[in-house]
Amino acid sequence: MKFSCDKELLLKSIETVSKAILPNNPVDILKGMKIEVTDKIKLTGSDGNMSIESIFDANIEECGTLIVDSRIFYDIIRNIPDGKVKLYTTDNNEMKIVCENTLFNILYLSSDGYPEISKVEDGDFIRIYSKNFKDIIKNTLFAVSDDESKPIFTGICFEINKSNLKAIAIDRTRLALRNQIIPETNISDLKFVVPGKVLSEISKILKDDSTIVDIKVDDSCVMFIYDSFTITSRLLQGEFLDYRKLVPPQANIHAKINVDNFRGMIERASIIINYDDPKIPVILKLKNSEITVECISKMGNFCEKTEVDKYGDDLRIGVNSKLILNALKCIEHEYANFEFTNMRGPFVIKPLEGDSYLYMVLPMELKNKN
Repeated sequence: MKFSCDKELLLKSIETVSKAILPNNPVDILKGMKIEVTDKIKLTGSDGNMSIESIFDANIEECGTLIVDSRIFYDIIRNIPDGKVKLYTTDNNEMKIVCENTLFNILYLSSDGYPEISKVEDGDFIRIYSKNFKDIIKNTLFAVSDDESKPIFTGICFEINKSNLKAIAIDRTRLALRNQIIPETNISDLKFVVPGKVLSEISKILKDDSTIVDIKVDDSCVMFIYDSFTITSRLLQGEFLDYRKLVPPQANIHAKINVDNFRGMIERASIIINYDDPKIPVILKLKNSEITVECISKMGNFCEKTEVDKYGDDLRIGVNSKLILNALKCIEHEYANFEFTNMRGPFVIKPLEGDSYLYMVLPMELKNKN
């Protein structure tokens, strides 16, 4: 193997591919990074469930394939001088890395035994802008469950119907849903669940621009093709809850609330909670044309009110400040519609118009009825 390329190009590829490599992987060969040199350079990292490949051009003199320790390889390339870097192997299982007057020799392993990366050859095909996909992940990932005993809920469920992509995340206390228009497909009813950990890494790779992300999916696997990278993951298997059955069909109380103002009120109430006990609820009181946010703890009390457009009965309800803040931080509109059934039922946050998002939060029990 023998090739040379720009250091920054190589470093970017190593950084991205390394996201799929677990240093404590029980399979020793998967602790390393695979380097394949043909007419291009391909770097591969995998943890057995997710893999990331990066393909880029270089000045290639000799082809070959090998495995290197991903951590030392990254540290070396990160710290060598900027400019052209040359990599080549010797007969004694060493790879030399040369940049200006800097020389490293590191041992490499044979690629024999490195598992074949699953590919989606035949399956459904979807396209979406990088910015839109990044936003979808950011605005639903926080609601993914961390309960490994029910793995299906540790991922985000995607539903595709023609030109609509729907992303849903559910845990024991909340639901997050985002709708996104995508280029027209011939898909009428497709549902698949991608692990949240995989989507978290993908969101770090994506840029806030109009670069296309191609998504290919079959019954067991999904591929995300973006720029020079291909991320492949196994799908989570099982029955994902139908969110439509979880959302209250009819609300008794509606309130049009300024999102920024309300978020600020909850954040200020959280100061008291953060210095005491996260289990302490924030109390919301809807009465007449006002909403009051209260917090009562051993450390102190908080109270603030603001005007809202409300119709329906008055209400007093307890909420977890973190759960509602996570949802409010995802809403870019100035106002949102808050829908309540009663003090014990879940409440829903929707846009004033359209169906671009839906957030649902379960309330906390209030012991004091005053």
